[in-house]
Amino acid sequence: MMAKTLQELIKQSKFESPQQKAYINMYYTYYHFHNLHSNLLKPYGILPQHYNILKIVKGKHPEPVTPGHILDVMLDKKRDLTRLVDKLVSMKLLERCQSKDNKRFVHISLTQKGYDLTVKLENDLKSFIQHNLNDEESELLSKLLDKMR
Repeated sequence: MMAKTLQELIKQSKFESPQQKAYINMYYTYYHFHNLHSNLLKPYGILPQHYNILKIVKGKHPEPVTPGHILDVMLDKKRDLTRLVDKLVSMKLLERCQSKDNKRFVHISLTQKGYDLTVKLENDLKSFIQHNLNDEESELLSKLLDKMR
């Protein structure tokens, strides 16, 4: 069964230009996947921004990271990093420790519980990112999105 087209989904038959249609389609698709992602994370009491932080910290695991590193690579930079990390620390998914070299610096690392949850969520997320596009199509889409930005 073919997926519904953007025109069918938003009940609009005409667009000002192909570029406008692509832009609207990009936003519609973003919200579609954002909602799927949010629903997958909801049972664990975390938001997509929390998951992004867990993935960033896991990417350097077992080495700790600084808050500055997290901010540099976060997808949603508008959120309050301190509050997001506080929640993950209170859930025992992350831990903070002061740098041994400089007490003004804080390092953040995954707990075993945080590592295990991140691996589980990575596997769960594969189910909805790998079913529609093959590798070649995925690379093309990624290049087109890079070009749009």
